[in-house]
Amino acid sequence: MRAIAIDLGGSHATVGIVEDRKLLASREIAQDAAHGLAPALPRFVAAATALLSELGMSAAACDGLAMSFCGLVDYRTGRVVSTDEKYDDAVGLDLVGWCREAFGLRFAIENDARMALLGEVWAGAAQGCGDVVMMTMGTGLGGAAMMEGRLVRGKHLQGGCLGGHLPVLFTGRKCTCGAIGCT
Repeated sequence: MRAIAIDLGGSHATVGIVEDRKLLASREIAQDAAHGLAPALPRFVAAATALLSELGMSAAACDGLAMSFCGLVDYRTGRVVSTDEKYDDAVGLDLVGWCREAFGLRFAIENDARMALLGEVWAGAAQGCGDVVMMTMGTGLGGAAMMEGRLVRGKHLQGGCLGGHLPVLFTGRKCTCGAIGCT
């Protein structure tokens, strides 16, 4: 399987072309999350197109585009549900439509900590493991869990979140993620 991959963080994004367990090519793009996601989308298209060209292939040679996002996402609909003051415009963006228009490909999105866990299970230190917990530290703090080979997501898509927006004070302030009293 070959795909365009975009790992979106608070200060930079990495656009890559992956095939099975191998990174074929990648490019890092400086980001400012305060400026939103919409202005970055054309830069992602340009970077992916350049990488594909360098590899002598077209987007049609890929099975899809996968994006890891530093916020709460609904993987079923391909939409960003909420942000933590990073890329706040993402909630209103039709990323599935953007991907179809820009590349003619299927689109998948997942929380960045969950995507990192999937990467470790697929090609990293957690290969062969069905029960895994992972903490991520970057611009923010995140975490993910997998039980019996399935990501823990929960009813409100926050299951397995082990950091960042873990509600600890139910009478606390409303968090930008939508919950009350997050750490």
